[in-house]
Amino acid sequence: MNLLTGFKTLNSLKIEDIQLDHFEIEVGEMNYGLEINGILGFDFMRIAGIIIDTEMLEIHKK
Repeated sequence: MNLLTGFKTLNSLKIEDIQLDHFEIEVGEMNYGLEINGILGFDFMRIAGIIIDTEMLEIHKK
């Protein structure tokens, strides 16, 4: 199994009204048997001040 991974710093990462500038991401192969466009990691959530509403399946900023 050949998994290619690497790190890249994005000028900005924006999800809805939440934006972080100069944010480092890890780029790699994901094969979990279902279609995934990406995984939002805890680093992003912590820095952005995100609250996860598990009942409504939504995220909100503090």
